[in-house]
Amino acid sequence: MNSSAGPDGIPAKFLINTKDSIATPLKLILRKSLDEGKIPDLFKLAYVTPIHKGGSKLKPEQYRPVSLTSHVMKIFERVVKRNIMKHLIEQNLINPGQHGFVPGRSTKTQLLQHYCDIFETLSEGTRIDTIFLDFAKAFDKVDHDILLQKVAKHKIKGKIGLWLQEFLNNRKYRVVANGEMSDVQDVLSGIPQGTVLAAVLFIIMISDVDENVKSSIVRLFADDTRISRKITSEEDKVLLQKDLNVIYDWANKNLMKFNENKFEQMSHGEAKTLKLNHIKHNLGMK
Repeated sequence: MNSSAGPDGIPAKFLINTKDSIATPLKLILRKSLDEGKIPDLFKLAYVTPIHKGGSKLKPEQYRPVSLTSHVMKIFERVVKRNIMKHLIEQNLINPGQHGFVPGRSTKTQLLQHYCDIFETLSEGTRIDTIFLDFAKAFDKVDHDILLQKVAKHKIKGKIGLWLQEFLNNRKYRVVANGEMSDVQDVLSGIPQGTVLAAVLFIIMISDVDENVKSSIVRLFADDTRISRKITSEEDKVLLQKDLNVIYDWANKNLMKFNENKFEQMSHGEAKTLKLNHIKHNLGMK
């Protein structure tokens, strides 16, 4: 009820209090937007406010950008998202290792599956190695052309496909801080922050990250990625490294970047004849 108005100047309170009167005209406007594949520029504009996270206020990295977009647009996005998610589930197009933004899955389901992997390994008296990967600004790095290709591969075509293309193209933003507002700037890449569709678009983007992984376990929560493998021989270490390199190749192909400083390697169990070696990645050792 108290959510601030977006760039279109329409506050949530107005929409809630007038819903019975505006439902029909709003439906006609949004239906026309879908049929024609057009979205008013005002609905693709975001007001971005930097929120201080702590530490030095002089460092840009200590601020989190929060985007405010049109409430009217977000209403329609919820309708589109619900139907896209229904389609992905019915067509079995969601990566089984993805636990973020998927109905019935969560951080708990991801943790339980990882716990089961560890328990099974310990029961066998061997070792499982896990590498925790971190993408740098994952949502902001998404290339729109690559994303739209994957949207089509997920059988999202026709009017919805064309509308999503319009949704991503020619987006703008203005920075709002200390009572001042910047000039309008172009959004050149990334999943649009402050939008309802951001989550489902990103899980489509990252859905094939493990497509060519041959023998390791890959699980995700949105962009947080972990790769695991049981280690019983020197060959297992080599195979884990190869699968890790496959994910690096995926990142390069999809114009995504890793934040190597946040990588972690963890081992559970023991293989008495094997040393615990650090896994290599493309930019050195971790």
